[in-house]
Amino acid sequence: MGKYDIKWMTEKNNQYVGLIRKAERVRRERNDSPSKEECLLYLEAARVCEEIRDKNLSQRAVYTRWEQRRMECEATAREIANSIAPPPGPKPPKVPTAAVPAAPGQPVQTASGFVTKNAVRMVPAETIEEWYRPMPNYGFDDLVGMAELKERLVQDVDAIGWFNANEAFRSFSFRSYLFYGPPGTGKTFLIEVFARKLMEEHGFKFISLYGGDIRASLVGVAEKMIDIAAQEAIDNAPCILFIDEFEEVCKSRRRATETYQKRLTVAFLEAYSKLKNSNKQVVFVAATNRPGRVDEALVDKIQSVIRVPLPQEEDRKAFFAKKFAGLLLEDGFTFADMAEATDNYCFWELNALRDEVATRMKQQAIETAVVYADDGSVDPEKTDITASEALRNGDIRVTRAMFTEAQQECPPCDRTQEREELEAFERSRNCW
Repeated sequence: MGKYDIKWMTEKNNQYVGLIRKAERVRRERNDSPSKEECLLYLEAARVCEEIRDKNLSQRAVYTRWEQRRMECEATAREIANSIAPPPGPKPPKVPTAAVPAAPGQPVQTASGFVTKNAVRMVPAETIEEWYRPMPNYGFDDLVGMAELKERLVQDVDAIGWFNANEAFRSFSFRSYLFYGPPGTGKTFLIEVFARKLMEEHGFKFISLYGGDIRASLVGVAEKMIDIAAQEAIDNAPCILFIDEFEEVCKSRRRATETYQKRLTVAFLEAYSKLKNSNKQVVFVAATNRPGRVDEALVDKIQSVIRVPLPQEEDRKAFFAKKFAGLLLEDGFTFADMAEATDNYCFWELNALRDEVATRMKQQAIETAVVYADDGSVDPEKTDITASEALRNGDIRVTRAMFTEAQQECPPCDRTQEREELEAFERSRNCW
């Protein structure tokens, strides 16, 4: 995607949430009976998820999140359709029921062997199991720029590792962070490499949830999910609990217009107090693009409120040096020139720009190094080999003109409103 349209993403996200809410309302109005209208709403929600997913092909975390939501919507629609008009044919095999306890607090085990004592009917063990994340396959060495943040978090990891000493100062057993900044600045990536270091060096488990998924849950389920996530982190300490899109979970009660949203915020404040008072080695991390929308009482409780800014010039220079490694630039054109020309770009947009340049380079290489077969047709295999050789040998280089043309296709977003919101938040916090 050339230009990451934040306004479009916001509208589509709101459309998705609105469809889910309408489907839930239809179910309530029909006394919990399934209907064709509800089914169609979930199918439409799946279509919106697919739109958003396809707009984020280069953003692994965002793509995965919306693909998962799409599959959930389609599965719900199928379940509703089958309950209205069961498919013909032989009786299908019995589907294993979700792992829920016979009595509250009793441990249950999923088919894969995962065990929890926090499962309930609304939030079965299979759902809780999905919150646990494997160790990310990238670390601080893969982080471009952010030198000061990297140093700070590495020091925090070292400090967190003094388990016995920390127990002597019970309040130090719990740590909390709120990372904020414009979309595309690398907040999620930064948090995941932080989690990896905690997992590698101190044996932490990693629980990760999306605020949008929590908020889109049925009334009553969302509050239960928050409470269970906190209890899971406590029961499995040392553990890091990460909530992305945090403004969806703990919205400012001054801004919230729905009673449901206010109850969700209160539920999270209670869960946060449970984490803090547990005297367990738990690290809570939240990320948001809109810190001004997060409840003020919670922001005051967070120990470390950290801004992740747009990549600075040195960060952008390092980014291009890494992304164009192995390729040559035309004489007089440098990575510093690229960095200087991309002020106000986020990492999403830098990646899109890099992909656009790469596309132009590959096309030029193919056109220059094309190999024809005896019958006059293009030999794709040989052309691919000669094109790759042309790129490696420097016969095709990244030129200033090529970079400028790519920029015209991939300009940065207008961040005036974002900047004003962040500055207002920081003034209210007296951060600067």
